[in-house]
Amino acid sequence: MPHIDEIDRKILNILHQNSREKLTSIAKKVGLSVNPVKKRIANLEKFGVIMRYTTNINLDKIGLPIGLHAYIKLTNVSKERFDEMIAYLKANIRVIDLFSMHGEYDVCLVIIAKDNAELDAVKMEIREKFGDIIGEWKEVMVSRVYKIEEYRV
Repeated sequence: MPHIDEIDRKILNILHQNSREKLTSIAKKVGLSVNPVKKRIANLEKFGVIMRYTTNINLDKIGLPIGLHAYIKLTNVSKERFDEMIAYLKANIRVIDLFSMHGEYDVCLVIIAKDNAELDAVKMEIREKFGDIIGEWKEVMVSRVYKIEEYRV
């Protein structure tokens, strides 16, 4: 794992704001020439600090305005059954975030849907498929998004 210095942090924050930022622009902002910036980014990728480049999508504009956070408390779960559930949720295109947690709940997931009927169908499918290990299911509907993925390093 490389040492992350202040310049690396600046590069990461710039790329987080715009993953398509030009190397010349990044170099200017951090006070280096293009080649050292390119090498730093390559190192950050090589060591898994930068895992992928992505975009933030306005889900309302693409017809997926409903967001729900579900908190799951598991019961009588085996490693195999847990792994099966996680693999299923990771493969589900309507599950956009998935977290293992410490505390009152074991798993948190975020489901997006085009309407309430689709949301209900996704939830029902998950609960039917894994009802044997879901001890408690708590959900919170997202009413408005103010900020998303604005991590700073």
